[in-house]
Parts: sequence; C-alpha cells; structure tokens
Amino acid sequence: MRAMRLAGAISIGVLALALAPAHAGDDLIIPLKFIPTSRPGSVTAALREGISNKPIAVAFEDVRQVKSKDLIGEGTGAGDDTFRIRFAGHLPGFLKTTVQDRFGTWGVQTNETSNLVLLVKVTRFHVRETHAFYGSVFTAEVQFPWTLVDRAGHVFASGTAMGDGKTKGRWRNPINCEEVLSDALQEAAAAIAGDARLQDAWLAANPEPAPAPVAKTPVDAAPHSARGNAKQAKDSAAKTPAQLLAEVTKLRRQQLGTSLLVDYVSRQTIASAFSANDLVQWKKAGVPEPVMAAALKQAP
Repeated sequence: MRAMRLAGAISIGVLALALAPAHAGDDLIIPLKFIPTSRPGSVTAALREGISNKPIAVAFEDVRQVKSKDLIGEGTGAGDDTFRIRFAGHLPGFLKTTVQDRFGTWGVQTNETSNLVLLVKVTRFHVRETHAFYGSVFTAEVQFPWTLVDRAGHVFASGTAMGDGKTKGRWRNPINCEEVLSDALQEAAAAIAGDARLQDAWLAANPEPAPAPVAKTPVDAAPHSARGNAKQAKDSAAKTPAQLLAEVTKLRRQQLGTSLLVDYVSRQTIASAFSANDLVQWKKAGVPEPVMAAALKQAP
C-alpha cells in the first residue's frame, strides 16, 4: 500500500512539473508577425506629388552587433531572474515584406528590378519586458540607417529612422512582444517614407543601371584589329586590386550593403591577380568576405 501511495505521489509530481509555467531563465521564442496596436490609418507618410509614380527597390541588411542573429531582447522575472527573447524566422525578409506592405498602403510603388534602391540597415531591433506584481511592461526600439542609391553605386541621400513602442501585458507573452515591435517598425517605416530629404532626392534622382559586364568576342571570329581594340578598351577599364579596394571603401562609407557591393564588384575587370599583400589590405579595410570572394573571381 505504501508503495502504491509513493508511486501515486511521484506521478502527481511529474505531472505538476510538466504543466508548470516556464522558468524565468528559459528563452522566450516568438514568431515574427506584424500586429500593431495603432488603429488602421493612424500612422502614415505624406508623399509629395510624383513619388507614387517612381517605383523603387527595397533591400534590408541585418548589421546588429549581437551574438546570435535570432536574439532580439530580454525580460525579467519576479526576482532578479532574466531571460532572452528570440524570434523564429528571417529578420531581413520579414522587415522587407512588412515595410513594402506599409509603403504600398501609403502610395509607394516597389519593384525588385528598379535601378533606384532604398537600402535599409538594421542596427537596432529590440524588445524588453519588465515584470512587476501587476503585470509586465513591454517596450521596443528599432533603428534603421537608410541610403538611397542606384545600381551603379551613386548615392543620392542617406539618413536614419527610428521608432519605438510601449504596452502593458502578461508576463512572457509573445503577442505583447510582437505588438510593440510592430508599433516601432511601423513608426520607423513612416519616418523613412516621409523624410523630406529622401523625397527630394527620390524625385530628382536619375538612376543608372549596374555597369554591364564586358562582352567576350570569340577570338577566331573577330578580326585582328577588332580584337586589338577590344583588348585595349578592356585593359584601360581594368583596375588593380588596390584601385578596386579604394572604390569599395568609398561605397562602404556611404553605407552600401554587402549585396550591392558584391553586385558592383562582380561587374568589374581586374588587371592583375591578388597578391598576399592585396588580401591583407582588403582584410584590414574590413571588406566583407562575400565581397572579397566576388573580387577574387574577377581576377585573372
């Protein structure tokens, strides 16, 4: 009988542990959903005449200095316990889809093939939950440095947009986290689209396409003089690794993202192979590895 009572007590204890709420130290995993608390139409961006008729491409790059890219915040428990807040999904993709949707609501046309590109970097995307006896307070902050460029690498305007959100809710509630992040994201998107400097540059910009790669003429089919002229033109347009590094450094100072730099470098002609010293200089300059890899592919 005692054995049966003991077994029953153990079973009840295991069941209680299984049904118990998560400890404060456990990570909180939230989905990425756009569910702002503001009523529809209350957050908007006023566009100047002509903006709606000039499509633009939108690109996002996550450059947050975090140990793990899925880390977006932290929270506190009843005592000094803390927990991390993570998300399940792809942050740049979520932000791009959401911002393009907001832009469309406000009258902006987006087109992936447009030569005019709005490059947005994510330097802050953060939510914090502060727990108290009456519930929790959720606050969020986002920070988006942006640059208006064309495919050829010309910079027309740049700036930084910020947004924040705050609400009260239940402890470790994913929905409350999503709400404040959505509020902050929508506010920052409206700040970008409504920026007067951006709209002035947007209307005045004459975007150019990315430089076309040099066409290769079959040697046997081209006359000797044509081959000579083509080679001379190609050689004159070719850059040394040091010259290309100077151009890449200039574009990085204008906050161009890795994807655009890779596209730019992939269309260049490099006059000589990379030496060990060239590689060291590119590494010291902080050039992202995908850009270096693209440059090495273009070298003879």
